[in-house]
Amino acid sequence: MLVEFRRQWPILALLGAIAGFFSGVVLAAQVPKGTGGIMTPAPDAEAAVQSEYDGATRKGTREAYERFIRRHPDHPLAQKAREVLAAGTLK
Repeated sequence: MLVEFRRQWPILALLGAIAGFFSGVVLAAQVPKGTGGIMTPAPDAEAAVQSEYDGATRKGTREAYERFIRRHPDHPLAQKAREVLAAGTLK
């Protein structure tokens, strides 16, 4: 059985357009000017590490500092965490 697509093409195009409309697809032409696009900027990795270190200092336990060092062994704050552990003044 031979199928002729020329007759069906407008219907398929219409169905594709409807599906795209209802699926939430945003075209580049629909992005508001001056917004930088539809993606949010990446989080600041340094701020995230600092926040994690601050959490370890708030908790103030050996386990919290050791966890921070395991997660960020090469970060400069890991050296500070090692110094805190070496001081031996934790819970």
